[in-house]
Amino acid sequence: MDTKRLEQLLARMDRSGVSGAGVGQRLEGCTEAEIRAIEARYNLHLPNTYRHYLQVMGKRSGRLFTSDHLAVFYENVREMTADLSTRKLARSGGEITPPAGFAVPDKAFFIASRLDAQFEFITCDASDDSPVWYFNEGDWIVRQNHASVMDWLEAWCGYAEDAIASGYFSRNPIGTVP
Repeated sequence: MDTKRLEQLLARMDRSGVSGAGVGQRLEGCTEAEIRAIEARYNLHLPNTYRHYLQVMGKRSGRLFTSDHLAVFYENVREMTADLSTRKLARSGGEITPPAGFAVPDKAFFIASRLDAQFEFITCDASDDSPVWYFNEGDWIVRQNHASVMDWLEAWCGYAEDAIASGYFSRNPIGTVP
């Protein structure tokens, strides 16, 4: 794993205010026991880069993801893969069933949901990192969204920096929630 790249991201987040200038904004990681519980539940080994993200900010990441309606934290992802692997997506009290033939890899682990309609996942195939894959319930086409977990985190840092620069957090001090 490229720990230097994560350290650079954390320094960037500090410099730009993404890591925590708002009410209730700070970085809070998961315990090793929580991470192992996810791995045991799904019988997989998370890529080291994603494990490190969870260790550093898996429960709270400052403003990194709060400028959009994302469910990305431990409390969200520990259930997301189970919910989606049943191929039924709970949305507004109803269920959406993917079309016949829709599939994600066996070792997929869902890391993000946006408005319960757009999803991102990684593959847990014993590699150090994973591309981040995306699909939405509009077309059910799986696409690579980012080349790596680090690219995903850096992209969200850019979005958060743009939100700070636009004054978004002046109007919404704690950001949005999923």
